[in-house]
Amino acid sequence: MKSFQMKALVVAITMALPSYAQQVQQVPSEAKNSNAASQENANIQQDSSEAELEIIEVTGVRQADIKARDLEREKNGLSSVIATDDIGNFVDQNVAESLRRLPGVTLQRSEGEGKFVSVRGLGPGFVAVSINGSEMSGVGDERKVGLDAIPSDILGSIEVLKTLTADQDLNSIGGAVNVNAISAYDRGKAGLKFKAQDAYSTLRDKHSPKFSLDGTEFFLDKTIGIGFALSHENRKSQVDEVRHHSTNDMSFYQADTGFTANENATVAEQIAAGPEILAPNQLEYRREIAGRTRKAASLNVEFKPNDTSYYYVRGNVTQFTDSDVALREFYDFQDAGPIGDGEILYVNGDTKEFILSDIDVYHQYFIQGGDNTTKSFSLGGENKIGESWTIDYELAQSSSYEESNNDRRVQFRERDLVVYGKGSKDNIQAQVVSPEYAAQLGGFDPALIGTSGTGDASTMANWDFDNLFLEDGTRDDKIKSGKLNLTNDFFYKHLSYIKAGVAFSQREYIRDKNRASYIPSAADCGGDATCISVIGAPHSDYPSSIPADSNFQYPFVDQDQVDYIVDSSKITRESATQGELSIDSTKEDYTLTEDTKAAYVMAEMPINDDLIMIAGVRFVETEFSSTGFLSLENDDFEFNGAGLGSLDIAIPLPEASIKYSEYFPSVHLRYEPNSDILVRGAIWTSFTRPSFSQARAFAKFDEDIELCPPQSANCADDQGSANVQQLQDYILGSNNTIDVGNPNLLAMTSINYDASIGWYPSKDLFMEASIFYKDIDNFIVDVNGITMNIEDLPLTLPVNQITEFVIPQNLILNDVNITLNGNKATVLGLELSYNQFFESGFFVQSNMTLLDSEAELDPSIRADKVPLPDQADTTFNLTLGWEDADYSVRIIGNHRAKILEEVGACPVGVSVSNARACKLWSDRYQDAVQSVDFKAKMNINKQLSVYFDAINLTDEVDLRYFEGNEQSGGNILYQREEYGRTFQLGLNYKFY
Repeated sequence: MKSFQMKALVVAITMALPSYAQQVQQVPSEAKNSNAASQENANIQQDSSEAELEIIEVTGVRQADIKARDLEREKNGLSSVIATDDIGNFVDQNVAESLRRLPGVTLQRSEGEGKFVSVRGLGPGFVAVSINGSEMSGVGDERKVGLDAIPSDILGSIEVLKTLTADQDLNSIGGAVNVNAISAYDRGKAGLKFKAQDAYSTLRDKHSPKFSLDGTEFFLDKTIGIGFALSHENRKSQVDEVRHHSTNDMSFYQADTGFTANENATVAEQIAAGPEILAPNQLEYRREIAGRTRKAASLNVEFKPNDTSYYYVRGNVTQFTDSDVALREFYDFQDAGPIGDGEILYVNGDTKEFILSDIDVYHQYFIQGGDNTTKSFSLGGENKIGESWTIDYELAQSSSYEESNNDRRVQFRERDLVVYGKGSKDNIQAQVVSPEYAAQLGGFDPALIGTSGTGDASTMANWDFDNLFLEDGTRDDKIKSGKLNLTNDFFYKHLSYIKAGVAFSQREYIRDKNRASYIPSAADCGGDATCISVIGAPHSDYPSSIPADSNFQYPFVDQDQVDYIVDSSKITRESATQGELSIDSTKEDYTLTEDTKAAYVMAEMPINDDLIMIAGVRFVETEFSSTGFLSLENDDFEFNGAGLGSLDIAIPLPEASIKYSEYFPSVHLRYEPNSDILVRGAIWTSFTRPSFSQARAFAKFDEDIELCPPQSANCADDQGSANVQQLQDYILGSNNTIDVGNPNLLAMTSINYDASIGWYPSKDLFMEASIFYKDIDNFIVDVNGITMNIEDLPLTLPVNQITEFVIPQNLILNDVNITLNGNKATVLGLELSYNQFFESGFFVQSNMTLLDSEAELDPSIRADKVPLPDQADTTFNLTLGWEDADYSVRIIGNHRAKILEEVGACPVGVSVSNARACKLWSDRYQDAVQSVDFKAKMNINKQLSVYFDAINLTDEVDLRYFEGNEQSGGNILYQREEYGRTFQLGLNYKFY
C-alpha cells in the first residue's frame, strides 16, 4: 500500500507542480473584473447555446446521440453518456441493454436479461454503480449492482465515467456508472408520456406485459420542478441449464474393476493397466421457470427560489415479487469411490468416456418465492455565497431488503446406479446403463460390480422421497452516506477554482437463513395417516411427465403434487430436527459492517486559453468487520453404532476486522484547440474493494469429507466399522476441500493513465480514440485447489471446539479454495469510436475496445502469469440503421471475447505434467459471446409511436468452462445457460 501511495504521489506531483509553479500569478483588479465579465459572458453564451440545443428539430436516435455528445464534452473527465430521445425515451428498453452500446462497455445476462456491466474489459466487481451520485446497495454477496432493478422508464440519463477526479468516489478501477433520475430542469419542459409493452419469450412461450408513466412539470414560475415516473412489469422467463453443479473441481478416473491379465497382480498393478482421464464429477440438468412482478416509482422535486440557491429531494423505489420454479436432475459422479474401490468400471482414454457404479441420481422440484424492495433517497442542495463561494451538500440512504417465504423443495432419489458419462466444452452427458453393458465394455464379469450397481432408474417405483427442504430467509443491506463540498472561484489567469470536501458512508449487511433439510420419517408424523402415506409413497404414486424440449431423462411430478407432498409432510419438521435449525440455517449467516471516510482537495488551473489542468488528491479510510461460521456438513457419512447418519457442525468464528487507508492523487488535462478537437489526458488513482463473498469470515468444508483412522492412511468418506467413541480419535484428511473467506483482503489499488482525442467536425459525425494503461497492486483473485496449513489461513478456525473427530492445529490441507491479493496486474487498452449520420437517413454507431492484461500471483500459488480475471481482450459493438421523421430501423451486433473467471493453483517447483498438484486445467473461463438484435420504430403522429424489438436473434447461450488438459480431451463444461429469443412490441403516447 505504501509503495502505491508514494509512486502515485510522485507521478501526480511531477506532472502537476512544474506547470503550476511556472504559470500561476495574480492579475490586477482591472483584469480580475475583466475576467469576471468574460466569465459571465461565457456563461451567458453557454446558456444560450444550451437553449439553442433544446430546440433542435431532430428526433430519435440522432437526437439522443447529439445530446449525449454534448453532455460528454462538458465533463471534466472522459465519459460516455446515454441520453433520451426527443420524447424522453431511451432507444433501448432496458438500462443494461442500453449501456452495452457504449465504447468499452459489455453486458452480463441473468435469466436472459441484461443485469451487470463491465467497463473497459474489467468485470462488474470493478465497476461502481450509483443513482443520482449516491452508492446503491448490491445484489446478494456481491458489490456489483444489478441494473435490471432500475427500469429505464424512471431515468433521465445514464453516464459511464472512465476517468475520475478527486471530488468523485474513487471506488472503481474499471469505471463508474451513474444513473440520473428524470429532472424537469434537465428536460427543460413539461411533459407526460405513457408506455405499454408486451414481450414474448420463445423459450418460455409466455407474454410479459409492461406499463409506465413518466413526466415533468413546473410550478410557481419555474421555481419548482418535478420529475416523476411509475413502472409496472410482469416478466416471465425460462432458462435451461447444463452445469457442473456446485463444485469447482473435476475427478481423475481410471478403471479399477475386472482386470484379469495377471490374476496375481496387486490392485495397484491392475489399475495401472488402463488409461487415466480427467472428467466431471457432477452433472445437473436444470430448468428455471421464473415469474417476476417489478414495480418502480421515482420522484425528483427540485426548488430554485433564486439564482444562488438550489435544493432537491429525490427518491426511487423498486419492488420485486418473485415466483420461481427450478427443476433439477442431478447425477453425483463423485459417489463412486476412489481408485481401488472397484467402482470405476470403464474408462476410454481416446473418447474420454467413463462408466461408474454406486451413483445416486436425484430429482429435485424447488419452489421459491420472495420480495425484494430497493429504496434510494437523497436530500441536498447548493448555495452560492458572495461572489466566489459555493457550497453543496447531500445526505443519502440506499437500502435493499429481501425476504423469502415458504421456499420448499421435494427430492426423490434412486441409489446404486451404473452411470455412463462424458464431458466436453459445451455439454456433459450422463445416462444410466445396465451392469451387463458396463461389463461388456470393460471386459469383465458383471458379478464383480456387486451391490453397488443394483439400482434400476427406469422404474419410478424405485425412486424414494428422501429429502424435504424448507426455508425462510432475509437479506438486509443498508448504506447511509453524506458529502459536503466547498468551492472558491478565483479570478486569476491560471487558477479558476479550488474545491475541497468530505464524505462518509456507513454500511451494514445482514444475512439470515432459517432452513431445514432432512430425510422425513413416518415416525415423526405423529400418527397422521396422510403424512405417513406421503412419506412412504414412491415417485410412481404421482402423475408425472418429462418437460417438453428439455434435457431431462426422467419425469417430474407437477407443482400441485409437490405442494401436496410438502403440506402433508412438513409436520415432521419439529420432531425430525428436534426443534433446531439445520446447519444450512447457520453456515451461510453473517453480519458485516463497512465504514468509510474520505476527504479531498482539488483545483482547476488554466495553462492557456486552450489547455486546462485539474489536479487533486483524495484520502480514503475503510473499516471492515465480519462474523461467520466454521461449518461441515456430510449427510452421506456412515459408521456403525453412532446413532446418526450424518456429521453436521457449525461453530461461530471470532469477529474478523481490518482497517486500511490510502491517498489517491490525480491530474487531468483538457486541451481544446478548436471547436472540432478535444484532447484529454489523465493520471489518476483509484481502488476496488473486495466483494462480501470474498471478504466475509467463513470456512466451509466440502459435503463429502474424508476421515482417517488413527495412525492409518486409509482415509474415506465411509468409516463403516467405527463407532461413535472410536470416531473421536479419527483425523480429518489432508485431501478434504475447504472454501474459506478472507477478511484480510486489501482493496486493489491502481494508477491509471488515460489519453484520448475526440473529433467533432459536425453534429452528424463523431470519432474518438483513447488509450489507457492500468497499473494494479494487490489485485484480487479467486484461487482453487492451493495447499495451505490451517495455521496460515486468514482466519482462526476453532478446531478445538470440534469433538466428533480431530482436526490438528497444524493440518496441511491440499485443496483450499480462497480469494487472495495477488502481486501485480497491468491492463493496456485501446478504445475506438465512430458515429456518423448521413443525409439519406442511414447511420452507423460503432466502437471497439482492445485489451492486453497480465496478472502475477505469489509463486506459491501460481508460477506463471495469467490474464487479469474478469476482463475481455476484445469487445466490439456495431449498429447499422436508418431513420427519418417517421421511421427508425436498427440492426445491432455485439461481440465480447472470453473471460478468465477463476484461477487454478500451480505453484513454482511443481511440474506442469503433474495434473493433481498443478491445476492449470481448473482455470475457469466464460466463453466469448456474439449477439444480434433488431429494433424498429414508427411515429404514427406527434403523440403516438410504436416500436418492435427482436433480441438475441442468434439464439446465443452463456457458456462457462474449465480449461482442461490432454487427460480431459480439452475444455470441460462448467455451466451452459440458454435463454432463447425475446420479441417486444410496444407503444409510446405523449400527452403534451
